[in-house]
Amino acid sequence: MKNLPASLSSLGEGLGVRAIHRPFAPNPMRVEACCQALLRHLLPEVDPQRQGVCFDVGVGTFAFYCDLFRQLGFATVAVEPLPTDKLKRRCQQQGITLLELCLSDQVGQAALHLGEFAKVGNRNFSSLSADWFGSSDNTQTVETLDLTTLLSQTETEAITALKLDIEGWEPVVIRQFEALPPDRLPAVVMFEYGGGSSYAQGTQGWAPEFVEGTLDSLKILQRLGYQTSIMVDYAPGSSAKVFDLQALDLETETPFLANGVYGNILSFRHHQPNADQVQRLCAPYRGGLVNWIVGNLVLVTAG
Repeated sequence: MKNLPASLSSLGEGLGVRAIHRPFAPNPMRVEACCQALLRHLLPEVDPQRQGVCFDVGVGTFAFYCDLFRQLGFATVAVEPLPTDKLKRRCQQQGITLLELCLSDQVGQAALHLGEFAKVGNRNFSSLSADWFGSSDNTQTVETLDLTTLLSQTETEAITALKLDIEGWEPVVIRQFEALPPDRLPAVVMFEYGGGSSYAQGTQGWAPEFVEGTLDSLKILQRLGYQTSIMVDYAPGSSAKVFDLQALDLETETPFLANGVYGNILSFRHHQPNADQVQRLCAPYRGGLVNWIVGNLVLVTAG
């Protein structure tokens, strides 16, 4: 990050730099660390025999979920159009299948809008959506696969976990779930929402089209029988929100926190995590002063 000390710049990228400028609040949630802790504990319960494949779609540069999946003993596929050298080494060393492409709704090629935040290039914000708040006018042609073809090419019979962090493109993938037979649906799906501002502001990653995309994704998961869901949001003072997707009336209510910033939603098709256990697992990741400083300094550079 421009104008930041190297240590804080690295940490800011590690946080995904999706924070917004705000007064200090003591407990912003460390989203990715919390979600990794949840998956580390819950995936062995979901698939104790390691029969399914775990997909890390949109690996990025810092939160390597593919590492976690492989450490847990799952066959793992990483999908990342702009892999770092570090990711390439990790995949080679750990036996992770790395596909240098984008997951979309077509087989072919597409223009990937290279990421930019605070007027600085940041590949974590690269998106197939030209309207995404982190998209720049600079593009790179990338290979694309749809979900069915991805599963065919990787010879996947069962998906234990599908993690999606593809900058506003998550609904495009989740819509394809409805074409899958029931036994090919992910046991767990985790996808990102929001970013760049706040739910209350309604801009950038919270612009109406992206909020609608997240709600449409939840409606699809609801129709397909997904039940217990966990929302982990960066919002100061927040705790992980555990809710029953089947009990939510998505026509009249949303699961978003009033002070939501960005986060991940984990939805389980059959497994029912214990709510108290979820809170215990997430408690160590309510982040403190350093987390807040980084979020604010990143946006100061945009001024």
